[in-house]
Amino acid sequence: MALDKKWMELVHDRCGNAYKLGVESFLDFAFTRLSEARVIRCPCIKCCNTSSGTHEIVKSHLIVHGIIQNYTFCYHHGEKLGEPQSTPEDVEDYDIEEADGEDEIHRILRDLYVDFDAYNTNTDGDDFLEVEPNLQAKKFYRLLKDFEQPLYQNSIVSKLSTMVKLLHIKSIGRWSHESFTMLLKMLKEDLLPDESNLPDSYYEANKIIRDLGLSYWKIDACENNCMLDGKRINIVEKLNLRVGKKIAYKILRYFPLKPRLQRLFVSSKISSLMTWHHDKKVDDGIMRHRADSMAWKKFEELHQSFVDESHNVRLGLASDGDAIDVFLQPLMDELKELWETGVETFDASTKQNSMLHAAMDH
Repeated sequence: MALDKKWMELVHDRCGNAYKLGVESFLDFAFTRLSEARVIRCPCIKCCNTSSGTHEIVKSHLIVHGIIQNYTFCYHHGEKLGEPQSTPEDVEDYDIEEADGEDEIHRILRDLYVDFDAYNTNTDGDDFLEVEPNLQAKKFYRLLKDFEQPLYQNSIVSKLSTMVKLLHIKSIGRWSHESFTMLLKMLKEDLLPDESNLPDSYYEANKIIRDLGLSYWKIDACENNCMLDGKRINIVEKLNLRVGKKIAYKILRYFPLKPRLQRLFVSSKISSLMTWHHDKKVDDGIMRHRADSMAWKKFEELHQSFVDESHNVRLGLASDGDAIDVFLQPLMDELKELWETGVETFDASTKQNSMLHAAMDH
């Protein structure tokens, strides 16, 4: 049984009993599920699940800093996909419509992209949108609509939910692509109805995730950590067609930054938070955000054009101290492009397209 997350909405009353009891319940749940762990990842706004701490440290962080917004699926803390969210005693507070049809994957997507239904119900050219979303945003909304279909007629689970769960099992179990394809074929031919739309292969299944922007780039590297850039990779791939496939000594799996920044603005709930430093900052001499720091203000003096656009973002970089210099090259290339050129981004809260630029804080 998954834990109750209503306390997470009380971040503005972190000294209240309801929030503190919620924190205790969350920590009890996490340490029970992760029974052998002495420390767990800290989901506070400051750590964002990148640092770990003891029960007391995580508790103090959650009370002082608050929990990450929209942290509705606590994967790092023992929660599993598909767990019911309430007990029979809680049925009065449970959303009956949600219980009747919507699975966990769709609830997560709706939490992240709260305008999904609104855009999909306004496809006839009415006045709901002030401007057309850019191609990236339109593709994302269209894909969500296409994949929000049952696995087969009258199925209670969706195609998208099924593929995410199966690919998760493949990753945890370290299955080969071939064995995963064999499983899909067996499920489709022997267990599911003829009209099921389960993909036929790992390639087709992975394409669903890739089209949603949840995939990564694969970059070959040698034993000495020398990486092949995109042009050289294409050359190698063409040569491999003639001389036989070669296996890289190492492979860098890089999650591109630009589509992730764009998706933050696809949700009107999150996009308004992304522009807080520009739209709602109060200059009263009190330090409550990095935007109030001297370094931030100095940057604003030097780069006024960057500051004038509310959608531009400032990024920080955290690492575990390993020697990863060369593997940061794809990130550096993207950061350079984001600074000089930017990327067109649709803001769901203002219904406008704009060029998003980004800068890295030192």
